[in-house]
Amino acid sequence: MAKGSSNGNRALSSVLLAGLLATTSGAALAQEQGGAPGADALETITVTARKQTENLQDTPISITAFSAQRLEAQGIAQVNRIQDFTPNLTFANIPSNSGVASNAAVYIRGIGQSDFAPTVEPGVGIYVDGVYLGRTVGGVFDLIDVNSVEVLRGPQGTLFGRNTIGGAINVTTIQPDGDVRVKGDFKYGTDDLVNLRAMVSGPLADGLYAKVAGGIFRQDGYVNAPALGKKLGNKDSSTIRGTLRLAPVDSGLEITLSGDYTRDKSHGAPVVITGIDPNEAGSFVTLQNFIATGFGNPADCLTAAAVTNTSCYNQRLYSHDTNYSTGPTFSDLKLWSASLTASYEIADDIQLKSITAVRRINGSFAQDRDGSNLGINHVYDAFTQKQFSQEFQFVGKTMDGRLNWVTGLYFFKEKGQDINPIDFLVVSAQSGGYYDYKNWAAFAQLGFKVTDALTLTGGIRYTEDRKDYLPDQYVVSTLLPFLDIPTGTRTVPYQTVEANVNKWTPMVSLSYQVQPDLMLYATYSQGFKGGGYTQRIFPPEASLPSFRPETVDSYEAGFKLMALDNRLRLNAAAFYTDYQDMQLLVADASRVGPFITNAGKARIQGLEMEGNFAPGDGWRLNAAVGLTDAKFKRLDAGVQGLTLDSRFVLVSKWTLSASAEKENELGSVGLLTPHVDWSYRSGFFTNANGINDPLLYQPGYSVVNASIRWQDPSRVYSLTFGVDNIGNKKFRVFGDYQPSFGFYMQAFDRGRQYYAKAGVSF
Repeated sequence: MAKGSSNGNRALSSVLLAGLLATTSGAALAQEQGGAPGADALETITVTARKQTENLQDTPISITAFSAQRLEAQGIAQVNRIQDFTPNLTFANIPSNSGVASNAAVYIRGIGQSDFAPTVEPGVGIYVDGVYLGRTVGGVFDLIDVNSVEVLRGPQGTLFGRNTIGGAINVTTIQPDGDVRVKGDFKYGTDDLVNLRAMVSGPLADGLYAKVAGGIFRQDGYVNAPALGKKLGNKDSSTIRGTLRLAPVDSGLEITLSGDYTRDKSHGAPVVITGIDPNEAGSFVTLQNFIATGFGNPADCLTAAAVTNTSCYNQRLYSHDTNYSTGPTFSDLKLWSASLTASYEIADDIQLKSITAVRRINGSFAQDRDGSNLGINHVYDAFTQKQFSQEFQFVGKTMDGRLNWVTGLYFFKEKGQDINPIDFLVVSAQSGGYYDYKNWAAFAQLGFKVTDALTLTGGIRYTEDRKDYLPDQYVVSTLLPFLDIPTGTRTVPYQTVEANVNKWTPMVSLSYQVQPDLMLYATYSQGFKGGGYTQRIFPPEASLPSFRPETVDSYEAGFKLMALDNRLRLNAAAFYTDYQDMQLLVADASRVGPFITNAGKARIQGLEMEGNFAPGDGWRLNAAVGLTDAKFKRLDAGVQGLTLDSRFVLVSKWTLSASAEKENELGSVGLLTPHVDWSYRSGFFTNANGINDPLLYQPGYSVVNASIRWQDPSRVYSLTFGVDNIGNKKFRVFGDYQPSFGFYMQAFDRGRQYYAKAGVSF
């Protein structure tokens, strides 16, 4: 090991050892109270994701919280942008092994998942108003009426359950009340960017309130696809949401009915072909070039003279801004959901709550993945999901507030299909299948104040996870004489397979209030992600390959500090994670397409630190640093393409950010607020299929954004001008290489963008 690495690990170990006095885990929903930061003090942040309202600084949780005001100040209009300002978070939008244009690949502290297939689960849970989004399809959504977004780091296995093994992201929307509120803004920018958002909220009668919000989001693509007559990477999405809230005065009863609908339709992900591997003798690219040269030398297709040979797969197809696909490429998603939340105050500090929700996804998406006129790799998905969830919570305090508790029951079921026709050079086949999953859980968490300063919290959750999957996969045709498999041959048996697990996930936390403005905490917690199957199978196999659940044991230590008369907030945590039976999507050379397997064991250690400073005179300064040091400790037999020195894909070791803004009072002219922010991610591999290919490595990069906002003296009207990615960095956001195909596919950031936005709020 290099000396610098050894010193860094010793330093981190020292931080961890010192931090055994304290730490985080848990789950939190943060909400900033009050308006924009003032000159005298920072805003107060309350958290409720432990199902009770608490001050963030008194809560043993490692969390980053964005209020609506913070989202506005940072220019965040789409949920994945929070990765720029959140330590140890990756929130990417990648097509994975499909053509879907909205797929959330979320990693916290190195743990997550990039594939959308229903046979594998996400590693970070996304929740909207307490409702879990079971699939990552459609998970990169626009923010229209958001009250707060919170990123909870570390396993959330007690209060949130399975598939929050890396952490959770909580989104809460604005709830209507007795105040009439109207908000709206119009944004225009680079590539005909048009964002229109609006919300109206207020009372209908005594104790009855309503809200309607909607948004239209459009932008031209930035990757030319001349044969398709369009540009890839465009945006074309519309959302509407409605809420009806009944809260009779002094009744203790509150009932909220919400519903939303989103249509997200685009030309397809902004991918390009950047090269091939000429040394992969068994790839489809090599076979295509073998055929193109009249069964001669495939290398002849790579000469300068062969550039005009349209039967060759070669440098004529390489580009960073043009895709030469000829096959259907598009993404079309329809999503809707409805929820009914009811709560009743049985007595002071004792509450019953029910959350009932349904959600539907209907999608079709396709991609000519080889980016050429040749039939090497085309995929299509007909994707549907129907989910239903029911949660009951019993929350309360007793013994003059010394004992608090959260108990509950949870049920979740989903069913649907992902029928996935594929066309490869040597075979056309149907892949995919039908899924039917059910999940039951019971949970409890108790917190007891041993003394006025020392609090012990313990929790446990029992989960039963039941999965039925029916693969419907068979050969349609093959290319003779290179492959001869009879039409109709099943690639895996047409029979239902099961993946069932029962699991206990405990948590224990100890917090110590050293003084009113300083808390230390320590936590041990467990989490797990359900097992499943590899969906995409070729060549035929005797049975559908399966993988076991993965688990983590997490140890954290940290502190929460307010200082300088509430002008400075500094929160930090260090963590160590044992990661076992980790599920990885890897490119297995013995199979065509990606393969999911239990790869082995890893350890992840690191830290997060976030600071907010309001020195006065209208200034607001923010900074954050995250370290994720992940290392494989054991690889199971049969894992191909990885070594113990391989790095986790899509995960940076270092994530840094800083921002500054200053409110300038201009008297009768209004308020002028310039803002600048900077974010940095150290180098990472972008290959969603697991292998550390140097051609799919994104070196470390920085992004700088700036804006200036004017508000009238009444703070009703605003006008903002801004530039995102001032340095015009065209960094990689996605990569794909599979030995069976032999080409490199990549997607890059759009680059510098200018915008102007006019808003109204009262």
